[in-house]
Parts: sequence; C-alpha cells; structure tokens
Amino acid sequence: MKFIKALAVSAAAFAALSVAAVPASAADTGRTVPGTGKGTDGTSTCSSPVWGGKYICGGSYGDGTATYYFRDGRQEVFVIGTDRAVWTRWTDKSGSKSGWLSMGGTLAGPVGILASDTGGGNFEIGARGTDGRIWSRVRTVEGNWTGWAAI
Repeated sequence: MKFIKALAVSAAAFAALSVAAVPASAADTGRTVPGTGKGTDGTSTCSSPVWGGKYICGGSYGDGTATYYFRDGRQEVFVIGTDRAVWTRWTDKSGSKSGWLSMGGTLAGPVGILASDTGGGNFEIGARGTDGRIWSRVRTVEGNWTGWAAI
C-alpha cells in the first residue's frame, strides 16, 4: 500500500528540512499581466492575516492554503511559497504558532491534504510538481515527515 511504503521512508528527511522565518518573498510568480500584479495564469502573492508570510494564491491555487485540523484542536497550514516550495506552520495545544518551516520541493500547483488522519495524527499532503506528477509527503504518528515521493 502506498501509505505503508511512504511510512517506511526514513525520518531522516525531517532532520534535513530547512528552517526559516517566513516563506520566501520574492515576487516571482511567473510572467505578469502589465499593471495588475497578477501572473498570466491568474496567480498572485497573498499573505494571511492569521498565519502571516507570503505565498502563491489565485488562479488554480485558490486561496493558496490547505489546513489540517488535528482532533485535539491543533492546526497545521500549508502553502506554496513564492520560491515554489511547500511551507508549513502549526499551532500547539495552547494556540501558539510555530515559525514557518520549508518542506522543500518545487511545485507547480496548490498543496492539498491527500489522506486524512487515521486516528494517530498521521496524514498526507501533496501537490503537482513541475514535472506534472503528483508528489506527496506523509506525517507519521510520531510527528515526523517522510521525504517527497511521486505517487
């Protein structure tokens, strides 16, 4: 099963993640329509009043965020940063927010929740890569993330 294979991927990928304060904020979302600040594909750069940071939104990206709601009330949000990598930020049980964490990748479409919690807090995110394939990462029940894998 795809899920079990993904869980078998080494948790060492989690340690290799790059930590930064906010998603990259370069305004390069591709070619822009003169005078609009929007990409030719309808994309733009957004910022959330709740989560902060700049990320790609509009066009096929919709509002640009995907949020996972844990059963204990915590939340984790995912965005495609303007560097085209997936970025995440989460709350703890008290509602305090983490800093932004890059999950890497070079994505060409919105990030989404692909598989939901089976009881232990594990779930899967995914997005379309620049190669046209869907790429995913799985959060294990221990809170670690697998590396990117094409599905």
